[in-house]
Amino acid sequence: MQGWPEASTIFGWAFAITFLAVACWEAWRPSRASVAPLTLRWFGNIALFAMALLMTWMVPLLSSLSAATIAAAHGWGVFHLIALPPAIALAASLALLDFFGYWTHRLLHKIPLLWRLHALHHSDSDLDVTTTIRHHPVEALLQAACDASLALLFGFTPQAVLLYGGVVLVAQTFHHGNVTLPARLRPLSNLLITPDIHRLHHSKRYAENNSNFGNLIPLWDRLFDTFRQEPEGELQVGLPEFSGAEFQRLDKLLIQPLKVVVVTQPD
Repeated sequence: MQGWPEASTIFGWAFAITFLAVACWEAWRPSRASVAPLTLRWFGNIALFAMALLMTWMVPLLSSLSAATIAAAHGWGVFHLIALPPAIALAASLALLDFFGYWTHRLLHKIPLLWRLHALHHSDSDLDVTTTIRHHPVEALLQAACDASLALLFGFTPQAVLLYGGVVLVAQTFHHGNVTLPARLRPLSNLLITPDIHRLHHSKRYAENNSNFGNLIPLWDRLFDTFRQEPEGELQVGLPEFSGAEFQRLDKLLIQPLKVVVVTQPD
């Protein structure tokens, strides 16, 4: 276990620095004009994050890192049953974690009950850096349980889980930002998920918010035909049923799953 607390601290600081940097970038040169009051949205989004942290802290066994530690101690999971060089095992673990991240995200959109919870993330009327941490506490618990189950099943090493989780958190903080990359850097969207690419995933249009599910790279979206680069007309983010600023109040955010409109359409 030596070194993991230090690595967790490093990723924690990386998240905080990225969050602050993107927030400053948004204030200096925003990509889109605001719709709802900033203080209202930020209070609700940060409060939701605090609730989710509290709930997962109260149930530590739902942590994927804890599950990976248990799997390593008992030799559980696929990667503990096959002999692979550590570097190969780490690379395979990171690829699988990203692959499952793509598919669990798709399931959050496909299964109506899960969509009711995940829709809170999409109902933000102004996509910005705080949208990264805007998740219903119940969704956070379910996501943690899913991640922990995968860690036990595959025997991902704690190092792989910590590395992937830390990198994804920093990357998502960046690509939720209300920012636009300079023109010379926009070709990066062919290799990485960028704010321009992820912004389409938060579109009000069903076909667009059911695209670009990847966490880090667009590979899985390209393989499974869910990749989009351009919106159909003017891009509007959020969900139609929660367009008013009053829906960004914390009390309304917490009961939002009861009021979500479930759209039944084929992929």
